[in-house]
Amino acid sequence: MTISVVIPTYNRGHMIMDAIQSVMDQTLSPLEIIIVDDFSTDQTREVVESIRDERIKYVLNSRLKGANGARNTGILMAEGNYIAFQDSDDIWLPNKLEEQMRYLEENSNIDMCFCSLDFNHGAKTIPARKVDHNEMEKQLKKGNFISTQTIIIKKEVAQGELFDEKLMRFQDWDFCIRVAEKYVIGHLATPLVLVEQQNDSISKKVNGKEALEQFFGKHPDVATELPIKAMYQREVYEKASREKQFATALKSYLQFLTYKVIIKTSGQRNTI
Repeated sequence: MTISVVIPTYNRGHMIMDAIQSVMDQTLSPLEIIIVDDFSTDQTREVVESIRDERIKYVLNSRLKGANGARNTGILMAEGNYIAFQDSDDIWLPNKLEEQMRYLEENSNIDMCFCSLDFNHGAKTIPARKVDHNEMEKQLKKGNFISTQTIIIKKEVAQGELFDEKLMRFQDWDFCIRVAEKYVIGHLATPLVLVEQQNDSISKKVNGKEALEQFFGKHPDVATELPIKAMYQREVYEKASREKQFATALKSYLQFLTYKVIIKTSGQRNTI
């Protein structure tokens, strides 16, 4: 089985080399490393083109701008049987691809698998516990816990679904829900990706309230889950605070706190 690695990037010339190197150093070598540049204005292109490795393919994003449009560009040109996603500012452990492909070979019914990730040098592991594949769709509709850089997916599944470029936010969450509705997703509960929080992002910074409302329009059943209701009230509170609508802000904040208490006492998975 062959693997295509897709890396979307924007203005990561100062750090993309480490991310690429972690892919090139894999104990299981990928067929190709597709780096999709979302029209960076820094030295990203020069850094990538300086790497002497025949597996690397540098392309400019031909689709709508943003990380998920760039991922779709990579998905559609991938030649491997499987596709893995990497971010331009994260690090894979050397055995990531090998461990995940072994998991897929041992579980032939799995169409997509994801591993856990190590956030901020051990400060947090996400997800914190193993997610059973039989519960995947149900749990995803309570909140997203799958990061794209942890995913390996069959090419035909990825090309059949793609990321929804019309969504303002939560494209990765939407993608995983749609895959879970039709296919089997497995979780390898070993942290194989190292992530450090960054202040900037290739993803567009948009209003969370409007983005959630758009997402709810596509997935109305998600909006009924308590953790998602809490997330929405938090976004309403933050927007109202920025706009100095203090009565609305207070009402939403109190509702947010109420949901948090209910979630804590009921033992639901907390995604907020």
